Amino acid sequence: MRNAYKMMMLDMHAVSARNNVVLIYLLLDLITIALAFSPVREDAFLVGFGGMIGGSGAYLITPFISSAQRSLDALYAILPIRRRDVVHGHYLFALTVGLLMLGNTLLTLTAIHLLRPELFGSDFHILLSVSLVGPYMLLMMTAVQYPILMRVSYEKAPYAVFLPLIVTGLLVGYLGGVSSQVVGPAGFLSGRGLRISGIALVVGIVLFGFSMWLARRLYAHRDL
Repeated sequence: MRNAYKMMMLDMHAVSARNNVVLIYLLLDLITIALAFSPVREDAFLVGFGGMIGGSGAYLITPFISSAQRSLDALYAILPIRRRDVVHGHYLFALTVGLLMLGNTLLTLTAIHLLRPELFGSDFHILLSVSLVGPYMLLMMTAVQYPILMRVSYEKAPYAVFLPLIVTGLLVGYLGGVSSQVVGPAGFLSGRGLRISGIALVVGIVLFGFSMWLARRLYAHRDL
């Protein structure tokens, strides 16, 4: 587990070296809050949320881009690091990005609600539900992307890993539009919403776990 943590920190460093994550999130927050006072104020949160989804999705594949450019997988092969620790480190990194996105999204939503309490009105619970859906879809995108990246590397399949990003963006937008019809005006805080979120959580854990198991097997047989 210690090696997996070290691999996760290497991934975080790869992202920070290419993009200042804190600065980008802060800029997205400020732009979203500024939009709340603009003519497009009613859609401000969803616009900012789309930017967070896109940015976080890009973060997920940044370590693999860095690894392909520097041949890091070949280096890992000669170091006393088990291949499964490399895989676990990448998935731990994805979980960390998901948590960072969730925290940042909730922070932005709360800030706008405090500054413009009349802006959301009865839609606040729905937007709160959307905030939870985003990181969930991000991790489901990881479940699709990472086995591909662990098997063939980014440089051999650069377009294949962007497809889940596009699909996730479309799904989040669709779910945001129909969430009030699916779970009701109270969002996931309603009784029905809690049941749906519980089922989705179990399904997500199973898919994420299966994806990690598959990635371990694929990476174990990859020629480095």
